[in-house]
Amino acid sequence: MADEARLRVEGGFAHFPGRARDHAVALDDLDPPVRAQLCTLAEAADFFGCAVPDDTPRPDARTYTLGLTLGERTRELRVAEPIRDPALAELVSAVRRLGEGRG
Repeated sequence: MADEARLRVEGGFAHFPGRARDHAVALDDLDPPVRAQLCTLAEAADFFGCAVPDDTPRPDARTYTLGLTLGERTRELRVAEPIRDPALAELVSAVRRLGEGRG
């Protein structure tokens, strides 16, 4: 499996069920500095080792399902706004910007 970042965004103000936004970005397609930054953010957030956040989505808040595949490691993590861990929030934001830049 190729290295990849995936993000699914659900909820938010005026959310319509079934209209979730998904995107996936192949990390091999990124410029080396952007890929390195994403890997650094994943490491800073301990993405592959952190506990699953105990988040209950608030009304009109977004929920993010973030998936990363880096080498032999793969994980999917669901987090709700507000994301309490600043490192994880930064990682979600970075992957979200990557998807917006390609959409």
